[in-house]
Amino acid sequence: GIFYSKAADGQYKVIVPPAGALVDSLPDDYEMVTLDGNEYYKVDDSVYKVVLNDGKPYFEVMGQLMS
Repeated sequence: GIFYSKAADGQYKVIVPPAGALVDSLPDDYEMVTLDGNEYYKVDDSVYKVVLNDGKPYFEVMGQLMS
């Protein structure tokens, strides 16, 4: 559930999950949210939906909720 990007200085920094990224599991503390009548998974401010890739379920990053 943590995404990293390599900076110009060679160090890695934590970034917000990029839209379209696929992960195979979510942390246990996710929340279910309803947006436009559809159910999604929320971790921190990131929203995910379940997609199938070669018949296997993944969680796709939809984007970030703004406070």
